[in-house]
Amino acid sequence: MPFVIGLCRAQLGRHCGSGFAKGFLARPATICAVLAALVWAAPDCRGIEAGAGSVRKGTALAGADLRGADLQGANLQHANLQEAQLQGANLQGAHLQGADLQGANLEKAQLQGASLQGANLQEANFDGADLRETFFWEANLRGAQLQGVDLSGVIGLRPQQIESAVIDEKTRLPDYLPPPGRGRSTAP
Repeated sequence: MPFVIGLCRAQLGRHCGSGFAKGFLARPATICAVLAALVWAAPDCRGIEAGAGSVRKGTALAGADLRGADLQGANLQHANLQEAQLQGANLQGAHLQGADLQGANLEKAQLQGASLQGANLQEANFDGADLRETFFWEANLRGAQLQGVDLSGVIGLRPQQIESAVIDEKTRLPDYLPPPGRGRSTAP
């Protein structure tokens, strides 16, 4: 396994510069997944800021397979992550303000402390995701799959967002929000 990780790190350095490979992607669990996504989505690494651990506005990672990737603290503001496969990904403290995650699969993702301010989360799947202290101010949750999800520790959620999402009786809402109509699941 160290050989494969070293090979991936070397390839990433060759494609995007050594500073990028040593920075945000130095975590072994992430290197190969992100290398594959970058080569597929941005083979010349346009949109990637070497060593900064961030992507430029509009960088396309749509449909990328980032299952189990360690993206803790990553700056993914305004990134296009439509339909991205982020199951089990570590996005703790990630900066996803204005990101487009429409249809993304965030099942069992770790999003503690992440900022999703103004993000497009239409029809995203949050089944089993850890959303403690996640910031949702002005995020678009129309059709987002929140059935059975614990939202009790999220920040900045408004009643209109809940009314446009898909919830059920097992969805735990924050204390500061009134429950939607009794027994009502909401959906567009």
